Amino acid sequence: MFAVVRRYLLLWGISWLGSGGLWAQQDPQFTQYMYNRFGLNPAAAGYAGAWQITGLGRLQWVGIDGHPTTFALNVHTPVTFLRGGVGLSLVGDQIGPFRTTDVKAAYAFRIPFGESGAALQMGVAGGVLNKSLDAASLRPENIPDPTLFRNASSILLPDVGAGLYFTLPEDKFYIGVAGMHLTEPKLKEFTATGRSKLVRHIYATAGYTARLLENVFLQPSAFFKIAQAQYMLDLNLSLRVEPVVLGASYRLGDAVCALLGLQASEALFVGYSYDYTLSRLGAVTTGSHELVIVYTFAPALRLIPPDYGVRDRKDFR
Repeated sequence: MFAVVRRYLLLWGISWLGSGGLWAQQDPQFTQYMYNRFGLNPAAAGYAGAWQITGLGRLQWVGIDGHPTTFALNVHTPVTFLRGGVGLSLVGDQIGPFRTTDVKAAYAFRIPFGESGAALQMGVAGGVLNKSLDAASLRPENIPDPTLFRNASSILLPDVGAGLYFTLPEDKFYIGVAGMHLTEPKLKEFTATGRSKLVRHIYATAGYTARLLENVFLQPSAFFKIAQAQYMLDLNLSLRVEPVVLGASYRLGDAVCALLGLQASEALFVGYSYDYTLSRLGAVTTGSHELVIVYTFAPALRLIPPDYGVRDRKDFR
């Protein structure tokens, strides 16, 4: 059974390099997307009102040889004289012998609405994306087409993205939309057909915070992504009883997820999530695990309890 699944994962990765309608063509999946807003949308650069560093690590479909392994690291901050924010993101993803590394720099222009703190941000990102294959790990029986990797086992491509991000004061509500891989980088040097490309991705995120009691908040959120004809929808409901966050998510047709977070200090947030697989792969995997760490540096003047690691942005207009 595991040999069959391993072959499935390999073919899944290979199909990513082809004309493609499989999930493997999509960017890595993160269950704790609500803590990774800048990583999903360049327009969110600087939204926290202070320097913020976010790190994520994900082990997907644990128990399957060659299962997807993903990490992400991003840092962003407001820059007053640029009237917006800047940031840098790094994503690494591996599925079997296939590895992807994506590095981007981003700038977001901020348009405030009055003195309330509400604002619209418009952002762009640009960088490079590397796709590589560890051909030494392949056996001849694994490869359906021996000419598949005709010219290269590694390729470096330019990559761009753009987005919009709107937020109300103190993070009571946010909504954003972004387009990634807008130029659909061609992978013709990586395959025999010459028709392969990285398809354009559209992301949409939204969240709301409702205060129930002095230190109790209900926080629903949603994340939608689409690439070609494939789409995925995540719905999350979290209860924050400071300093603890408890949450549950449903990923349409794919998984149910449990989330646990701790605001360890005014600056540091740590979150963990577990995905129980609902698809056919659930028979051969123990699920997926994800860890997120968010560190938000103090503003120059004062500290306040953060919301999802977000600081007071009164000085960021």
